[in-house]
Amino acid sequence: MDYVRVASVKDISPGQIVPIEAGGQKLLLAQVDGQYYAAQRKCPHLGFNLCRGKLEGGSVVCVLHKAKFDLATGKIDRDPKLLFINMKAKTDLAVYPVKVEDEDILVRV
Repeated sequence: MDYVRVASVKDISPGQIVPIEAGGQKLLLAQVDGQYYAAQRKCPHLGFNLCRGKLEGGSVVCVLHKAKFDLATGKIDRDPKLLFINMKAKTDLAVYPVKVEDEDILVRV
């Protein structure tokens, strides 16, 4: 696995989620409190685009069914809920290591 440049630190503001591509994979890049996180772009449950989600602390929330994923670990913080039906999460979110060199944001894929 190699680190690939995906953005400049100027491309993403605090509290923002942006779509990126790295190594042929469609991912999301988020900045929370000066930390950068990369994860799979689609929710592992129903495939909704998590770039349309919202950040809650260091987690991303799927606006379709309210599942909440920790961006550092990919672990689910809150199971999905569709209307009034609680569901059990089947899988975590894939996350990728991120580092910053100079002004470049790099993701290992």
